[in-house]
Amino acid sequence: MPVQVKLLIGILGVAMVTWLSLQPFGQAAAIADDLEQRATEALATQDAEDVTISVQTDPVRRTIALDGDVDNDRRGALRDAVMAVSGVSSVVWTTPEAPEAAAADTSAAHACRDRVTSAIDGERIQFRSGSPYLNPAARRLLDRIAEAAGDCQGIRIAITGHANASGTANVNNEMSAFRATTARDALVERGLPAEMLTTEGRGSREPLGGNPGDPANRRVEFTVTLADTEAG
Repeated sequence: MPVQVKLLIGILGVAMVTWLSLQPFGQAAAIADDLEQRATEALATQDAEDVTISVQTDPVRRTIALDGDVDNDRRGALRDAVMAVSGVSSVVWTTPEAPEAAAADTSAAHACRDRVTSAIDGERIQFRSGSPYLNPAARRLLDRIAEAAGDCQGIRIAITGHANASGTANVNNEMSAFRATTARDALVERGLPAEMLTTEGRGSREPLGGNPGDPANRRVEFTVTLADTEAG
């Protein structure tokens, strides 16, 4: 018999023995039972007798599935206790997370939105003709926005640039967009995540007081919303 054939038969034999040892009629059930027993003992030290444990056996998995009506503060501690069991690769909860966590996140996002809106206080950034330059007053406003939104999650800040009607429509559109991105980049430099910020240039299509030529139209405005709602 050729050496190559003998080698192939040997490899197949080892693979077959390994496969058989991991099946329910091999060692899989014993492995699962051992993991489940030791995980149960670990939970008992945490006074979590109301939490049930399951381990997949066909094929065997070293992931422990936990199920039980446990408040969100305790989930992490119980997961850590089971993860400390030798042989456990991961721990998952099959019961959904309690709704109070999502409610807390929503409440925090509302508070952030209100705080950033208060910091803006209806102010706009004004610009010179044909310029995206941020003057000292603009920088102070951006400082306040960045400070108010620094630890926020779940909000969006829409930055809308405008122009007056002193130039052509194309120039006004480009300049208004440039002003918006300049304000955005300044906020990113101050530590806000780029994904929190959106920009849009509207040219001279939305004049203040119905007067397209008014220099006050060379501006950037801010709108703060929750991340899952439409601006406005």
